[in-house]
Amino acid sequence: MSPTENEPQVGALLRIAWEALQAELYHELRAAGFDDLREVHRPMLRYPPIDGMRPTDLAARVKLSKQATNDLIRELEGMGYIRLERDQDDGRARIIRYTERGWRMYRAGSDISRAIGQRWAAKIGKRQYEQFHATLRAIVDLTAQP
Repeated sequence: MSPTENEPQVGALLRIAWEALQAELYHELRAAGFDDLREVHRPMLRYPPIDGMRPTDLAARVKLSKQATNDLIRELEGMGYIRLERDQDDGRARIIRYTERGWRMYRAGSDISRAIGQRWAAKIGKRQYEQFHATLRAIVDLTAQP
């Protein structure tokens, strides 16, 4: 079945599902004690984890200016989620490391996301959810930047 003019297109459907997942994820993270996280931190906390990245690489990944990225890094550092260390391969460079609190937050986020997926699977059926996941994976692989 192809979408009609009046039905939402794939981008809208992905956005709606993404926004629902993110709203629940951040609600649950706040309930789990990470109540200082805000929307602005979202790009810094997504998969794959930022642990071990250089700030300049992170800025490119999240498509923010270096200045905005460094501001967020300093904020997350002040909140106790990350710390900056000297890069052993290049003493001038710094790398981002999660603190124990940062890893707890990252694991909690992964657990919450997994639980959301399991709940969606229970509602629409395991087979349909597995096909949905496989289709998303195929699209991600198809569109991955080399």
